[in-house]
Amino acid sequence: MSDMKRESIRAFLANLRHELRTPLNAIIGYSEMLLEEAEDEGQEELIPDLQTVHTAGQELLAAVNDVLDSARIAAGALDDIELETLEINLRHEMLTSVSTIIGCSGKLLAQAQARELVSLAELQKIRAAGERFLACISDPAKIRAGITDSGLEDTDDTSAMAQHAMATARSLEHKINTGPADRGYLLVVDDNEMNRDILSRHLEQQGHGVAVAENGRQALEMVKTHSFDLVLLDVMMPEMDGYQVLQRLKADATWRDIPVIMISALDEIDSVVRCIELGAEDYLPKPFDPVLLKARIGAGLEKKRLRDLEVEYLRNVAHLTGAAAAVEAGTFDADSLADVAARLDELGQLARVFQHMAREVYAREQRLKQQVQQLSIELDEARQARQVAEITETEYFRQLQAKAQDLRKTFDDL
Repeated sequence: MSDMKRESIRAFLANLRHELRTPLNAIIGYSEMLLEEAEDEGQEELIPDLQTVHTAGQELLAAVNDVLDSARIAAGALDDIELETLEINLRHEMLTSVSTIIGCSGKLLAQAQARELVSLAELQKIRAAGERFLACISDPAKIRAGITDSGLEDTDDTSAMAQHAMATARSLEHKINTGPADRGYLLVVDDNEMNRDILSRHLEQQGHGVAVAENGRQALEMVKTHSFDLVLLDVMMPEMDGYQVLQRLKADATWRDIPVIMISALDEIDSVVRCIELGAEDYLPKPFDPVLLKARIGAGLEKKRLRDLEVEYLRNVAHLTGAAAAVEAGTFDADSLADVAARLDELGQLARVFQHMAREVYAREQRLKQQVQQLSIELDEARQARQVAEITETEYFRQLQAKAQDLRKTFDDL
């Protein structure tokens, strides 16, 4: 078998794994949210079927990970598998569970319609995801042709997307080898509407503000105009994939400190390594664990908070050193350090001491100037007195005085 054919088979298997995990993300994610809703609102009759759907989704995820193990794909262990054999294995391992999901979601839909429950839309998405999954295991050849006619996402060529993402990872690898604390405003970037919806709702339940972008270019435009605390970024997207978006973010001095967590159904180790090397804080596979997601976001936000504090601290230090230069130049304004002096830490204390000392120096300079001015006046007066004394002590001046006295006497006699 040629290397090109092996590469094509591995790309197909990796893409098939991604295509199967994508609807599972919807099934597991929506069933978890509906279970919480049913428990909170006392809809006890819905809970058994929702639990069945959630369990079946978890079983399917385990089966996909087993049959299409990413490590085995990368190692070439599945290069020789026949498509017909793969189809038989998939249907044998997964048909019962996916049928259970479709059946239970249909039953739940009937109950939701009869009672006019708000969960109707989510149940429809679960059933559609189950049907999408069934179509994939029934005819995997459609994935090879890039046909994903499920109604769940756009008609983009996902096979081409996977190959493009992998090609980008390889090109970036070459470039690399040669070259409130728990709440935040988060950006979710994913081309799949259901993925955006599930992730956004989880984040909003955790108390975060959430914005969404449908593709990488839109995400970069939004980052330019909004101050995000963290970005959750999908890998496989059309036009600009997650690798390229991540590279752009980390190459810009304004954005590089925004933590980025990659969330993708593409869970091959090469993809994980590339993202970490490009600067991602973490990498979570779809379907994601809500508890793990919360912990990773909390860690990312804490790192962002500490970095923001560090940047602010360094900015204040720069203000302080600039004030020192202003004192030396005689242009210091004590009010220029007001923000730094308002800090409650050691830097704020240093700024307050600096302000006090600078004011003392200024007052001392003013006193010295006044003393110098007074001394100058006294010197001028002494100089004038000395000049007068020098004149009055001359013989000529005494003769003039005698003549003046004689004149006064003459006038008095008259």
